[in-house]
This record gives sequence, C-alpha cells and structure tokens, in this order.
Amino acid sequence: MSSSMMGTTALGQNLRAGTIAKLGSTKRIQELNGMLHGNRPNIDITRARVYTQVYRETEGMPNITRRYRAAAAVYRAMSDTIYDHEQLVGWPTKRIRGASFAIEMHAHWMAEDLPEVRNRVYAPFEITDEDYEELETDLIPYWKNKTMAVQWGYHVSNYEWNRAQFGGISDVSNYLCTNGSHFIPRWTDLLEHGFVKYYEEAKSLLAALDPNDPASIDKRIFYNGIIEVLEGIRNWGERLSASCSRKAAVEKDSVRKQELENMADMMKRVPWGPATSFYDAMETVWAACFFLFVEGAGPSVTWGRMDQYLYPYYKADIEKGILTPEGALELIEELYIRVNTNEWFQSSQMAYIFGGYYRYPHNDVGGLDENGQDATNELSYLFLRAMRYVRTTAPNLSVLIHQKTPDSLLREACELAAEGMGHPSFFNVEGLYAMLKHRAAGPDGYSNYTRKEIMKFGSPIGCVEPGVEGKQYGHTDAGIINVAGAALMAVTNGVMPIESDNIFSGKVITFESGVPNSFKTFEQFYDAVKSQIKYAVEECHSNLIICEKLLAEQFNLPTFTILLDGALEKAVDATAGSAKVNIGPTIQMVGFATMADSVAAVKKVVFDDQEASLQDVCDACMNNFKGYEVLRAKLIAAPKFGNDDDYVDTIASDLWNWFSKCVTKLKMYRGNYCDAAIQMVANVGYGSLLGATPDGRLSGMPVSDTMSASPNADRSGPAAAARSYSKLDYGAYANGTMLNMWITQSEMVTV
Repeated sequence: MSSSMMGTTALGQNLRAGTIAKLGSTKRIQELNGMLHGNRPNIDITRARVYTQVYRETEGMPNITRRYRAAAAVYRAMSDTIYDHEQLVGWPTKRIRGASFAIEMHAHWMAEDLPEVRNRVYAPFEITDEDYEELETDLIPYWKNKTMAVQWGYHVSNYEWNRAQFGGISDVSNYLCTNGSHFIPRWTDLLEHGFVKYYEEAKSLLAALDPNDPASIDKRIFYNGIIEVLEGIRNWGERLSASCSRKAAVEKDSVRKQELENMADMMKRVPWGPATSFYDAMETVWAACFFLFVEGAGPSVTWGRMDQYLYPYYKADIEKGILTPEGALELIEELYIRVNTNEWFQSSQMAYIFGGYYRYPHNDVGGLDENGQDATNELSYLFLRAMRYVRTTAPNLSVLIHQKTPDSLLREACELAAEGMGHPSFFNVEGLYAMLKHRAAGPDGYSNYTRKEIMKFGSPIGCVEPGVEGKQYGHTDAGIINVAGAALMAVTNGVMPIESDNIFSGKVITFESGVPNSFKTFEQFYDAVKSQIKYAVEECHSNLIICEKLLAEQFNLPTFTILLDGALEKAVDATAGSAKVNIGPTIQMVGFATMADSVAAVKKVVFDDQEASLQDVCDACMNNFKGYEVLRAKLIAAPKFGNDDDYVDTIASDLWNWFSKCVTKLKMYRGNYCDAAIQMVANVGYGSLLGATPDGRLSGMPVSDTMSASPNADRSGPAAAARSYSKLDYGAYANGTMLNMWITQSEMVTV
C-alpha cells in the first residue's frame, strides 16, 4: 500500500472513531462539522404524520389536491430550530442527520423492515420508541396497501412483481420507491426572483381562467394547489425569521446576537423574495435543495453549475466590501456540512445494493459559458478548496474540463483528488454536451435544447446523468439491467444457477433462448446473448411505463413543478410531463465488462479452441465451478476487456451499441424516447444475486463496476485500459457513462 493510501486509511479510521471530526477552515465550521458527526442517522416521521393526517381529511377530493395540500402542510410543520454557530438557516428534520421519507412510496417495505431498522447491517437508523410505535400501529397500516409498488402489482402477475424487484436481471425496484429525484431546479431564476414570482404567476393564471372552458376545471385545481404550497413555503420563512429573533433576544454574546438578527432579517427576504447578496443566495440554494429532498423520495437533487449562477452575487459583494473570499469560503463549507444531513432512507435490500445514506447532490465548477469561452472564476477555486478543508461526503463535486480549462484549476482539482476522498469527478464538456444534444430523442433524433442552453445550463446530475437547469425532468436511475446475467442466461437457457443466492435459483428467470448443445457456431450463441439483452430491456420497459402512469396520476410533486421552467403555464405537474425535455425513466446496464469477458471466454474456450462444450460451461456455472476448476482456469485465462485486445474489445463495443439500440428505440409514457446509461453503484448488490458467470467469476461475487474492466482483469497497464475504453461510443449513452480507474503508485511515471 502506498504512503498516500495509508494516510487516507488512517484518516478514515480516525473519522469513524470521532477523533478528528471537527474539520474546517474556521472554529465555526469545526464546531458545525463536529455537530454533524456527533449525530447518528435517524428517522423523522414528521412528513409521514402530516401526509397521513391530510389524506385522511381529504378522502374523496381530487388526487392532486390531496397531494399538494399535504406538501403545503409539511412546510408548515417543519422544524424551526436554530443551532449555535450556524449562519445558514433551516433543517429538513427535527434532528441533525434525520431522514424524511415518503411513506406513500415506502410503507409496503417498511412494514417488513421496521423491526430491523435499528440494527440492520447496511444503513441502520435510530428511531424513538414513540415514533416507532406510531409508525407500526398507525401510519404504516394506513399506507402499506396504497404505495406505488402495490398498485403496480395490480397490473402485473405476482411472478413478475417478484422478478422485477428481486430477480437481479431486469430490475425496476429503485423506480418504484424513489419518485422525486435526479433534478436541477431553475436556480438562476429562483435567485433572481424568489418564490414570490411563482406565487404571483399562479394567482394571475388562476384569475385568467375562463370558467366556461372545460380545460379550466383541472387547471383551477392545479393552481389552487400550487398557491397553497407556495404559501406553505412563505410560512416556513416567516417562522424561521421569528425563531432567529427569539434566539437573538436572549443571546448574551454581542457578536452572536448580531448574527442572529442578521439571520432573522435574511429570512424575511429569502427564499420568498429575490436574493440581494451572496449570503441570501446561499440560503436560497440550501433551503430549496432540502425542500425538494423532503418532497421527493429519491436522491440527486442537484445544484448544477453553482460557480456560475452564484458568481454575480459574490462579485458584487466583494466589490461592495461586504464579503471576503474567506467569508464566502466559510459559507460554502457550512453548506457542504448541512447537505450531509439529508439522509436517504431505503429498504434493507436497496441499502445493500446502493450503499450508505448518501443522496448524491451535485456541484460542478469550470466548463464553458454560452459563448464557448472558459467559465472559470474565483468561486470555482473556492468550491474545490472548501472540500479540502471540510472533507465531507457530499456534495458530489465535479470539474467540467475542456481544452481551455486553466492549468491552475486543474492543479486545484488534482490537489483535492490527492486527498483520497473521491472528489472531484472529471467530466469532458464536449461529451456531456453531445449527450444532451440527443437527450430523450431516440436513436437519430435531437432534443429540444438549443446549443446555448446546453452550454450555459448543462451539467451532470447526481452521479453522471446529463441535465439542463430548470428545463428537464424525469427520474433517470430507474430500470437496471444486469447484462452479466443476460450473458449467463444465454448459456443456461434462461435458468438462474442452482448455486446462487436468488429466489429464482434453478428456475427460468428470463426466457429459453436455446439449450447449450443447440448452438453449433459462436454466431448462434452470440445471437442468444443479444436476444437475452433485448428481452430484459423490453421487460423492464413494460414495467416502467406502468409506473410512469401511476406517478402522473397519484404521486405528484408540486415543488419540483414550481421549479421547472414553463410548468406553471402548462398547468401540468412535473410527473405528468410539463418539462421542456421529459426524460426517463431510463434503462441502465450493470456488469458490462463481466458480460463482455463472459462472451469472449465462451468464444475462446468453446468455439475457437474447442477445449470444452457449452454444456460444460453451463454445468460449471450451475455448480459454481465445483468440480470444474480446470475449466474455470481456462475461462479466466481468456482475453479480458481493458487490455487493448481487439479479440474482446470488438465484442464489448458491439454489445455496448446493441444495448443502446435496444433501449433508445422504446417510447416512454410521457412521449419521450428512453435513454441508455451505465449504472454507477450497484455492481456489488447485483453480483450478490447472480450465479457464477462464464468468465470464471464465482457466484455472489461483484460484477464489474460501471463501464470499467472486471476486477484485476486490466493487467496491461492504464494506457492499454484507456485504449480499450476509447473504442466505445459514449454518445450512444445519452443518460451518462462512468469510468472508474484505480492506478497504483508503481504505475505512475514520474517526469
């Protein structure tokens, strides 16, 4: 292990032990960071209680009225606690690191998971005895037969219900439980005008309705609901201002007293009104971010190009002499700490697959402006530097790079990368823009975005999904295809190996594409692989469009809609398709290199060298290679993706394109075409559900990560691996790709 890796490991151990949690550039930030690490993830039932009360009171009313009224009531019920040291205001839950969850999406699995939630292995949560009892005896019983997963089950067989959630080949379980996700709000407009703009707009549109127009009926319901939600946001700001004033009135320290009075004044301005300073703007982006996290059930509410839309406020305050770079840095560090309190509450199964509490907010720096010039500014550096000081998991910090990126910004980014925290990610601007150009438009189409919109507002969402600020909506991390399993199914005739930890072990889980001894040529076997991929994709699609319909009808998102450009004029909720570009649900692949390596191994060992039959490979996989150790060694020795070997790279490239072709031809419920993507974080979970694969991987082991080579398979060095990756068509994956490369110190060349 290199010295830098040892240092990173020691840091991680000390952080977990709580010995150095108080990190930051100032005493204030150190105390706030200590407060964050001094609290354990906990369940907050405020939202669940409010939604249940409102839904009980509104039986028989239109679905959208009930949904919007509940959202407004949550804002009126949110905590108004003010803690010591903080300058930003408001928390999404009663306790630090609380999880506000969508009981109307989660109750069916919570009924089973609740007894274990405190002590489960992956992502345990604290909960008080009183809240536990209320959930168990009142809230969960009301909702457990009303969730989207339950309603989706009315459209499919029980066999399909289980297969699409627990089978591990064609999966929609994430989409069933995480509505309200993967979104960049119209930050620039919100900062310039505040929520009051949308309130006045909704009232004006409501007043202009013609009562004799049949379309006015639904629009009236929509606008009344939106107005109520916005009044709830206004009430929240007023309550927080009053809370700051009360705390200031009893504060003995004159410096802190003035801070609290400033906070009270700020909350009278924002987020209801326009931001007038950098401080105002930071409060607005914090508040709106956690509003969306509380309203939605999923991850990846994204800040986007924060250094661009915040820079005018920063520059103006610096010129006025009311802000210093150090003061701005302190606010950024506080924002980083606070966003880590937005915990993601998932089922035990999903916590294992996706791992941890992280909700993937995203912040990007650098890139180009709308005229194609480098957009780097002082804030770009401060956002990177803040992460080095505060060392938090969130947000997901990225650098948008291009040929004009300043060397100084690259050095700053590399300094952060050397810390070993996983920050920052690096995104090629031209690749990102190429994906956005074809977003949700089918194999040969173009999105509705203009080039300037893409260049000014385009940025990654969550992990890597390309989006445009305020103009795009759709849950992208939706359908997941384990293509490693699809390759295996071509060998086993659709049967999940007996030696696997899967509820379908020994049973047909996809379809019968041909018994092993029926394939006389590699081409016949290869066609079976492609047919298994196509089958899994189309099965996934058929389930996703049902879910889309249910979301549009019953699981609406008023705050997402408010922060979506043009949605109010259309009087259509975000879930029903009011975005300029409606995207998703997308279909993503996991286990790409495992699939390519498996197919290449079969080609080499069975068809080229004829050292075994396909039936032998099938039997070996069925039995997890017990008694087939010699055959396994031959399969492992076959060419592997990531070594600049065209024998396997040609197969990988062709299957890469095939998956995209199968996905992008499919129409979704809202009228857009589906987009293909690489799944980012699920290779361990999906590997645990999968039997042994023809590349020699054993049952239950992780499948390959992202689009990267299989573990320990890229043995020809990073340059050869990069050449393999360069053979893939990234533009075919309009919902994003991701590559992880681990380079040891011995592989680095010192110049």
